[in-house]
Amino acid sequence: MSHESRWRTLGWTAVFLGLVAGVALFARAPSDWPLFVGFALAASAVLALLVWRGRLATGWVLGIALLLRLGFAGWPPVLSDDAYRYVWDGMLQAEGINPYRQTPDDASLASHHADSLYQVLNSTSYHTVYPPVSQGIFYLGGIFYEQGWMFSYYVIKALLIGFELGALFILSRLVAAPALALYAWHPLVLIETAGQAHTESAMLFFIAAVLWLSKKGRGGWAGAALAGAGWTKLYPFVFFPFLMMRHGWKSALAGGAVALALLIPYWHPAFFANIRSSLDLYVQYFEFNAGLYYGVKKLFLMATGDDWSKQLGPAFRALFLISIAVIATYDARKKPALSRTLLLISTAFLVFSTTVHPWYLAPVLLLAVLEPRTPWHFHWLATCSIGTYLLYVDGPYWLFVNLAWWGWLAIGILMYRQQLVETAFQLMRFRANQKAGRILHFLPRQDEGRPIRVLDLGAAEGYVGEAIHRRTGAEVTLADVEDMNRTKLPHVRYDGRRLPFADGSYDAVVLYFVLHHCEDPELVFNEALRVSSGRVVVVESIYRTEHERKRLVTLDTLANRIRSLGVMRGQEPVLRFRKAAEWKQMGLASGAGWVAEGEWGHALHRQYLFVLDKARVPPSQGRKKPAAAAS
Repeated sequence: MSHESRWRTLGWTAVFLGLVAGVALFARAPSDWPLFVGFALAASAVLALLVWRGRLATGWVLGIALLLRLGFAGWPPVLSDDAYRYVWDGMLQAEGINPYRQTPDDASLASHHADSLYQVLNSTSYHTVYPPVSQGIFYLGGIFYEQGWMFSYYVIKALLIGFELGALFILSRLVAAPALALYAWHPLVLIETAGQAHTESAMLFFIAAVLWLSKKGRGGWAGAALAGAGWTKLYPFVFFPFLMMRHGWKSALAGGAVALALLIPYWHPAFFANIRSSLDLYVQYFEFNAGLYYGVKKLFLMATGDDWSKQLGPAFRALFLISIAVIATYDARKKPALSRTLLLISTAFLVFSTTVHPWYLAPVLLLAVLEPRTPWHFHWLATCSIGTYLLYVDGPYWLFVNLAWWGWLAIGILMYRQQLVETAFQLMRFRANQKAGRILHFLPRQDEGRPIRVLDLGAAEGYVGEAIHRRTGAEVTLADVEDMNRTKLPHVRYDGRRLPFADGSYDAVVLYFVLHHCEDPELVFNEALRVSSGRVVVVESIYRTEHERKRLVTLDTLANRIRSLGVMRGQEPVLRFRKAAEWKQMGLASGAGWVAEGEWGHALHRQYLFVLDKARVPPSQGRKKPAAAAS
């Protein structure tokens, strides 16, 4: 690093530290929270600049990270009241009471109901949801309850900061300095770990340990660490199958043994039932900063006029479990780094949650910085989520919810657009194979002397023609006004009016969702008839009502703009959808023999097929209904 560059980095680091000092200063009084959020946003912007420049050293990042955590350690629980429950559970344990047995408002605990701590306690009618490892940390703080509940709080906070520093040290062995800084200096991480001492601080250590131990091939120890993570926040238990895929049963056996050992001191018959009942209430009644959930809830309200909150909560929990199965398939096929799989699961957990408090994002940010590219979308999500604290002071809460989730989505799409396009093309190939299957039995049979010749007219990417070639052995040529070919089949670009082929050059011509894009559908259709010596197979999108037509225009425009990356934008003004009877009339008017027709689909996308054969003149009286029409 040059002398000038070093001084520039030092200058921006000083600016960053000044802004973080503003975060610490203005968080203590709710009346100052707009300033607190403003300084946090500015600090995140400067952090992004420092990370983008990349001129940081690991020792420097760790040193400042420690300094920052010391600066936040003196905070009282001003942004969240969770810490009161931490101390309450710890106090009960210090008195020999299992915190899972009673709710705080239970009559057996009446002697504590006059305590100032009880007066500020949240959810007094709910059983505790904090798992055994978290409870162990609370117990160590509860031992000092006689010195005052604040003393106990700072003991718990010191322990949690220690855990998070351990995570930071492990992370420094796994990533370069800029990626380390994006986690270690992030205002959200500082606020939620050293500032408010959320139990994610301990989970961060265990997750980092899992990744480190797994990388070293110590599957048993990794399983033990994962048990610690699960008994800190519960949801990491779903990581176990993915750890087992890499290390076998030894990781599960070690993890199971440790999990059982940690559970035994707190076990009683209603342990799981009490936790589950509290979690069920949490899922059904609590909601905060939940991007997808809010969107679906609003759509259901608009469609039905009813509030579906109680139904959507459990449904989203089911969707999360389904997403685990999808991720498992990806994991088995692609065999990515364990950190990526855990990031995907954690992201699904956030997306399908009804409540996404800011501190939920700290573990995701830790996993995200392990990715090969800088996770700017998660940096954005974490930063904007700080602004959701303004809900409690009647600030612009919804502005920050929308900024957080729409920004995360937009930046993520930009970052991974190439991968998303490739995935879309894979899905299109799969869909094209289904489309080809609907028409294969209408193509001419292959002669013994040569394969049949098929023209896929308006072929776009060429996937339908590719499927026909693969499944029949036909010689397939692609033709379109734009060259979007993504196959190895020969492609001809033409002017949209006159095909550069002689009369009767092909045994069959296929027009699959093509004619409605044409300025003159009859002209293109007649060209297809001219170059075919046999059959012409047409499949078109159709409508029955004006509402369906308008919806077709919208969906077709959107789908083709995405699939073609804008190449088909010039065709968007020309969308000549017709009803089935109109396409049929065009076919009958051609004078070619009528082979078959059929209609299938639903109101969202109705489809009509007709097949002509030039060898059948005059038109045949028989009409054959394709198998697809019955589906």
